[in-house]
Amino acid sequence: MKQEKFLISIQRNVLVCNKNGNPVKISYPKTFGKSEKNNFIKLDSNNHSLNIITPYEKSITDLYNKLNEITNVIIFELYNKQQLIWPYSDNSSYDSKIKLSLRIDKEYYEELIEALKSIPSNLKNAYSTIVKNFNKRKKVLTGVFGNLEINSKGNELTVSNIDLNPENRAGISENDIHILVAFIFGCLFDRETTTLRQEAKELLKINKKCNLKAQKALEEVKDRTLTGLDKLDAAKKHMAEGYRCRYSITKYPKLVAESVVLIKDSISQGINYEILNEAKSVCQFDLNGHKEFVIEGNKTDRDTYIFPIITDDKFIAKHIMADSGLNVPTAILLNNEMDEEDIDNLVSPFYNSRIVIKPRNTNYGIGITVFSKPATKKQILNAIAYAFKFDTNVLIEQYQKGMEYRFLVVDGKCLSVAHRRAASVVGDGKSTIKELIKMKNEEDWHFLTGTPVKMDEPVIEYLKLQNLDINSVPPKGKRITLRSNSNCSTGGESVDYTDTMPVRFKKIAEKAAKAFNGKICGVDIIIEDFNKDDYAIIEINDNPGYSINEWPYDGKGERIGLAVLDLLGLKQ
Repeated sequence: MKQEKFLISIQRNVLVCNKNGNPVKISYPKTFGKSEKNNFIKLDSNNHSLNIITPYEKSITDLYNKLNEITNVIIFELYNKQQLIWPYSDNSSYDSKIKLSLRIDKEYYEELIEALKSIPSNLKNAYSTIVKNFNKRKKVLTGVFGNLEINSKGNELTVSNIDLNPENRAGISENDIHILVAFIFGCLFDRETTTLRQEAKELLKINKKCNLKAQKALEEVKDRTLTGLDKLDAAKKHMAEGYRCRYSITKYPKLVAESVVLIKDSISQGINYEILNEAKSVCQFDLNGHKEFVIEGNKTDRDTYIFPIITDDKFIAKHIMADSGLNVPTAILLNNEMDEEDIDNLVSPFYNSRIVIKPRNTNYGIGITVFSKPATKKQILNAIAYAFKFDTNVLIEQYQKGMEYRFLVVDGKCLSVAHRRAASVVGDGKSTIKELIKMKNEEDWHFLTGTPVKMDEPVIEYLKLQNLDINSVPPKGKRITLRSNSNCSTGGESVDYTDTMPVRFKKIAEKAAKAFNGKICGVDIIIEDFNKDDYAIIEINDNPGYSINEWPYDGKGERIGLAVLDLLGLKQ
């Protein structure tokens, strides 16, 4: 296997300021664990700044992405405190610079010797040659990076005193890193250059010979000029942009929300991560050599192979919970091979009743119809036909009056409770339901989490039941529910109930998880009155969408990702 060309790491000193741009003393955020154990984020000795230390990466792109995500996690922590990251290296009292460390692979260097001939014959001499020539020619980079310093120790080169790039919230752009690396390799050769343009022209030749990916960066290299933004405005702009990344990993938009949660929480604890398959959300987490694989943020080897198979079958799961002494709605099972007469005989007792009709093996609310008011024979048969589109077996169960709550259980402990409010809009007295849906989908939570309120056929039909349509104008302050199911994937919203939910119901959720020996699971429970003991478990989920518990639409949320990391033995 061909070795990587080099390993590369960045350290950045993050000066923290108040909203007026004045440096402020800070204490190490509790959400980052302990400073001495966190591999990514440290507290500087002057208590005005945090130090970012990226892990060594095998490519410049991976390095920049990691630096960017660590920066975004810090921004999320500082944003609500109205604190800023100062984006300039112009404060004489506090160091606000960047350091780049590079380790050249020995095998790669031996390949370079064969290809280039005129460079030093071994890595030790190569490092000393690079340091010598770097110091001779570094003045050509002063306009871009400031007064650079270089050192060599063992098998590592360190370029320090790099000025921040004020146009980039990470403090340095991917192109900047490409230029510095190309310049370092260019210093393997003895030559004279006097201008930045001349140096870039020479580096283009070396860039190609060394198989570096810096062509575009070198062609566009120029002395850095400040943007037209005021310095304080630039700081606020970077913070706002970083805060809008709080629900995503910038370069990996296809990751499911739970993987994003877990990665964000791992960064906060200084735990390294690698995205192995974005489309399937397969990630590896690494704490000082202890590695764990996680799929979709919650599928780990701590759960058994049969756990998801059993819980996906809602009929079997219902029987297992009933056998464990838990309350579940009474249900019957239909098969698509049954004739109309058989179906009618089984279903007729439910005519003109309040019921729920759902496919036996689907998730995310797919194919489900909830009749909170007595349903006619025609409505029920239409709902059964709709559910059969998604599965060969369909469940009909009694409707349970009350609110639905998602209890999130990790390693036997209920950590969070969230109510999933069905997709809805609140009238302003002048806008149509269609216009209100558009405004709702522009809200940060719906837009950034990718959970828009869908305006589909079920919404149209549900509005009809309320004698409404999408052009109706609701009175000011009146909430209009848009669909029968409460899934966030169809525009529902989560409301944190962790602190108000009675402990006895949390214990019921823990008992349900124990019935399946589930390590990470969501238990959906209908409760009408907290003061009574009545409840009904309607579902248990092996792949719970716990992003709604960590990032609720309303409420503080709980750090579920930390509990998952702890389950895997990765928490600091």
